[in-house]
Amino acid sequence: MRFINVGLLMALLVVVSSCKEKDLYNPEANNEPAKVANTFDFSTIKNVKLTVDYSAFETYGPVFFSIYAENPIITEGDEEYLDESISPIFEDYTNADGRYNMLIQLPSFAKHLYVVTGHFLVNDHVIEVNVEDGAASAVASNPVASRKRSAVVTRSGEQTDDISTMPYLSFIVDEKGNNTGERIYKDWLTPLGTWDSESGRPSYILQPGEADDDLFFTSDEIAGLYSTVGQALSTNKACSSEYLDYPDLTLEKASEVSLTLLGGSTCWNCTLGYYYYKESEHPSGPADLNIIMLFPNTQDGLWANFKSNMDYNGNIALNRGDAVQLMYYPNIANNGDLSEATKIFPAGIKIGFILKTNGWGMQNDNNVIKGFGDGKRKYNVWGTSTPGASYCRPFGQPGKAPYQYPNPEGKSRSAKFSYISPEGDKYAIVSFEDACNDQDYDDVIFALKPVNAFTPLPMVEDKKSTTMGVYAFEDMWPNRGDYDLNDVIVDYKHEKLMSKQSGEKEYKIIKETFYLTTYQNYVELKSGLALKLNTPVTPSSVVMKKMAAGSTEVVDANYAVSDGVYYLTSDVKAELGTTYIIEVNYSKGQTSNSLASVQPFIYREEANDKTWEVHIPFEAPTAKMVFDYFGTKDDASIPEEGKYFVRDSDYPFAFFLYGADIDNFKNTILKRENESTKIDDIYPGFLLWSTSKGAENADWYLHPIAQ
Repeated sequence: MRFINVGLLMALLVVVSSCKEKDLYNPEANNEPAKVANTFDFSTIKNVKLTVDYSAFETYGPVFFSIYAENPIITEGDEEYLDESISPIFEDYTNADGRYNMLIQLPSFAKHLYVVTGHFLVNDHVIEVNVEDGAASAVASNPVASRKRSAVVTRSGEQTDDISTMPYLSFIVDEKGNNTGERIYKDWLTPLGTWDSESGRPSYILQPGEADDDLFFTSDEIAGLYSTVGQALSTNKACSSEYLDYPDLTLEKASEVSLTLLGGSTCWNCTLGYYYYKESEHPSGPADLNIIMLFPNTQDGLWANFKSNMDYNGNIALNRGDAVQLMYYPNIANNGDLSEATKIFPAGIKIGFILKTNGWGMQNDNNVIKGFGDGKRKYNVWGTSTPGASYCRPFGQPGKAPYQYPNPEGKSRSAKFSYISPEGDKYAIVSFEDACNDQDYDDVIFALKPVNAFTPLPMVEDKKSTTMGVYAFEDMWPNRGDYDLNDVIVDYKHEKLMSKQSGEKEYKIIKETFYLTTYQNYVELKSGLALKLNTPVTPSSVVMKKMAAGSTEVVDANYAVSDGVYYLTSDVKAELGTTYIIEVNYSKGQTSNSLASVQPFIYREEANDKTWEVHIPFEAPTAKMVFDYFGTKDDASIPEEGKYFVRDSDYPFAFFLYGADIDNFKNTILKRENESTKIDDIYPGFLLWSTSKGAENADWYLHPIAQ
């Protein structure tokens, strides 16, 4: 009798210590049949042969594209916006010809893809494709490739320099488009010459052979400029703050100056002017600008080509590549005195630009542009390159369309950045946002000569691409767990830094960074976190860093390393919330088909420098692993057949959830009340995914029950 009571007591002790030894059991004592390993690897990753082709467009180099598993584009009328709360599942560059053909990894749930590019020279910004038989092909079509684009406007009017038909270049209009008489800017000056009264095409466009060759860009320079614009700007996506509110262009030496239109992506017929000033005479507001007309109508038809229903009734004034020479009037600040004009700008002069939204379209003659209706005059928007000199007055409620970004401080509405040639020459590029309804700054884009004469502008940033996932581990292996899969949670991010080296045509990866941030549910066992680093291409260096929980400071780390295994921490719970960082650098760069990878796992140290480990199913352990654990208790591994960390159950000991981030789980498996709750009680699609061996419910981890 005493023996029986002791047995009952021991059984009770096993149950109540579930946090330390969850559901310990002995299959032999229960006379259970021999275990048969589940052949499902519980993978959430699939290989896809991806083809992307933008060669129908002249892109002047590689095109950056992103892949989404759901449509990230928000459409409001003719405006399209990228919903940046939706993360891409893959990003990369095409080759220099705009083509991409590579075997990539995507989340298994990604069956219908949205291939998105913001390149302003590409028409097909969003291409929808299905993944079929392990392949997906996105080929952009060019609706105007089969027909010749009209060089400029087809209509011809009288030559004029009369701005009286464009009174709204300087005055506020009311909601009906009527002039209120409220002046914001001085009258624009027109000393450069005349323009066509119907199209707005200037007569002073520079002609090759008639003007100094130094005022024109060569074909190689044009290609470099366009390539840089394609990297710096993305249609429907906010422009980098690095390029905004930068000081106006400043000449470091006396020079002639020309401006070349690179193009634009806008439906409006805007008006572009320039002004200049000495540092000691910096404008304090809009009324201080002495504006000289450059382009009465900036429309080059690029946007019209993208929107087949909008042809501006032939009201296209410019071709991409059109150039104008700027003139310097030393006495212009004296009530617009244009005497002593010269082509040479003195050293130290700052040159600024102003864009009047739909300035050409807001003329007195309603017939200039048909089809826009009364709303064509509604814009009280002037964007300048000088902080404090822009002007935007919204109608109605602030912040509402078309003024999602009201500008009461008059901030610059231009971006400025540099193109640097393989020879090291520096070129200035300026781009404008023509309204206050988005932040992509690609509506009017131009470049300036001379080369190496302006104070340097920001360099274009290298692109970063990030994929993500979450690792989940049970810490009781080889014992049966409670199937909550939340004992150690690791938020994983893999970042690629892509750069085009000097003289090269294509982008390469110069750095890969792996971020692993720890989360753990309410358990008492002590587990460590480690990873095996796999590098198909030998890196120039591997740098170890970390960031403490709640901190933004990244510091150097010194992880123990053995046979390519990095032991990040021996106690996850003691450093909970820490981000462990591994940087893999390549001095010569490498291609996307030779990416590094990591294999995170949890471990505990044992005698004789050995370890207990848990990896995702079928992943081999390290050389330090105690192999005696395999095949015991709830484990069905067969190491000699390369089968590790498997069981005969529909629940794994660990898995990697590709395409998810930790926010997917903060209100589910990481909640205290869900400790010891089976994963399928929280995610009802889990068991069908598991029992169908991944054929069904591949996105189960994105769809929890209501919490």
